[in-house]
Amino acid sequence: MAVAICMVVLLFQYIPVLRASAATEGAIKSGVTGLYFRETPGGTPIKDSNGNTIYLSGGQTLTIQDTSNSSWYKVSLTYNGTTYTGYVSSSYVVAGETPTPSTPSGDADFEASLSAQGFPDSYKPYLRAIHEKYPNWKFRAVQTGVDWNTLLANEVSKSGQVKNLIYGTSSYPHYNWRSTTVGYNAATDTWSSYDGKTWFAASDELVAYYLDPRTYLYENYVFAFESLSYQQDVQNETGVEAILKGTFMYQTIPSGESKTYAQIIMDAAAQSGVSPYHIASRIKLEMGSTIGTACSGTNSSYPGIYNFYNIGAYNSPNGNAAVKGLQWAAGSGSYGRPWNTVSKSIIGGAQFLGASYIGVGQNTLYTQKFNVTNKSSLFSHQYMANIQSPATECLTNYNAYYNNNLLNSSMLFEIPVYSSMPSQAVSKPADSGNPNNWLKTLSIQGYGLTPSYAVNNTTDYSLIVSGSVDQISITATPVNQNARVSGAGTICLSEGTNVISLVVTAQSGATRTYNLTVVRGTATNNPTTPSADGRKGDLNGDGKITALDIVKIQRLIVGLDTLNGDVLAIADVNGDGKVTALDIVKIQRHIVGLETIQ
Repeated sequence: MAVAICMVVLLFQYIPVLRASAATEGAIKSGVTGLYFRETPGGTPIKDSNGNTIYLSGGQTLTIQDTSNSSWYKVSLTYNGTTYTGYVSSSYVVAGETPTPSTPSGDADFEASLSAQGFPDSYKPYLRAIHEKYPNWKFRAVQTGVDWNTLLANEVSKSGQVKNLIYGTSSYPHYNWRSTTVGYNAATDTWSSYDGKTWFAASDELVAYYLDPRTYLYENYVFAFESLSYQQDVQNETGVEAILKGTFMYQTIPSGESKTYAQIIMDAAAQSGVSPYHIASRIKLEMGSTIGTACSGTNSSYPGIYNFYNIGAYNSPNGNAAVKGLQWAAGSGSYGRPWNTVSKSIIGGAQFLGASYIGVGQNTLYTQKFNVTNKSSLFSHQYMANIQSPATECLTNYNAYYNNNLLNSSMLFEIPVYSSMPSQAVSKPADSGNPNNWLKTLSIQGYGLTPSYAVNNTTDYSLIVSGSVDQISITATPVNQNARVSGAGTICLSEGTNVISLVVTAQSGATRTYNLTVVRGTATNNPTTPSADGRKGDLNGDGKITALDIVKIQRLIVGLDTLNGDVLAIADVNGDGKVTALDIVKIQRHIVGLETIQ
């Protein structure tokens, strides 16, 4: 009777999770802007992976998953390349409608302009969708002359080249966005920081994602390509205050000054020709919401000195970047230095931006981060190291226009184009946990492996047992406790050659396979017997030098296989006229990349 009751309870609990309706394609109604996308019906607005609130606009496509709540539809959608699931007010959703911005728009002049400028076809669907909503916005293709693969090679993290950093803390570690090719120790599962304790080299995949201009071709993120020149007709003090809201600078007159921060920023724009929205958002990004070392004027080493832009504050593991910036600001000569007042720092820093970046072709947030336009210092002279800076700062500018009802103004966006680009936009790598998929230990009870196990790039190991051994016990533990190992335990052996695969699956889902070749008695399924003119070390004749060749040499040494002149020519890797353990060592060093067998 108790069993029957449990079955009824389980059935009753299952019923509410059934969908009230089948998934249906839909979209946000045309003309809608700034619509919240919420975690629960009427609940907290969802933020993107950068921590920015997601605002939906008309034309946003989505999949309607559940309409059982007539006021709030559960939907999934792709926002800036990442898929999210949440709730939207049903009054703003149109079911059964999917806009098709990939088809040419009815604006013949716009279509002709896209083609004449050489915009790739893969850019056009995004630009059409934006143009349909904001016909006053102009898009200019910047033909960089840079090859996409060359760009990647010059921006990804590698030894001696770490240009792009990702923020990581214990609460938000972003392990899978960190590089594992530089600054990473797989054996200890630790990363080296490149600025303070929380900035790490970004992964190749994350760098590629933020390099791809298509990542930003949405109505808010396209402001990464906004021309940063001062536009007096659309940029004003009210918009600057909107950007500064929530910071120590909002509607505040700094000590020793007669004007508010916003008014000083407007003066800086007029004198430098730089957008005041860019100045305000750059200062906000660099200084944060509270007064810190660079903007308080109270640093003991550089009292009375200000650097609102952190110019000269280069990265270092000890984290003293802000003080290095104050040292630069305390110098004399260019841009009105020393910056011993708030206004001198803000105005002088804007002049620095104008002369050093905007005036030399790096006149967008994107090109200040990734220099593909200033040919005199291509791939260097990059303002910030934070890989997410353009995507973060552009939203501040977008919100300033949005909050002041200025989005319908005429604006210019300068968008880079590269040769040999991927046919589709680069996908954002999942922030899905630790990527470590290495084994910490690998052992066989009662036996030793060849080569001996160590945490390195070797994934092929070998072992010979007598014909009477019908099983072995494999123990394998991962470096990271969240990784999973399959294939270990008690393994039954067949006569001859057995290849056992152990798969380590990281928390992020990345896998690494270790292959263990165990020969029980006499090896089977060997490709060929090598000829004297074959490659040294390739004992099994398969065209590669692997752990299988070590097994062959082991069998020669213990007398299980016959050693003749042809075999000796291949097996005598070190050239001493004999086949010994020294030849095994040479092959091991070749396998792990310490030397090359010619």
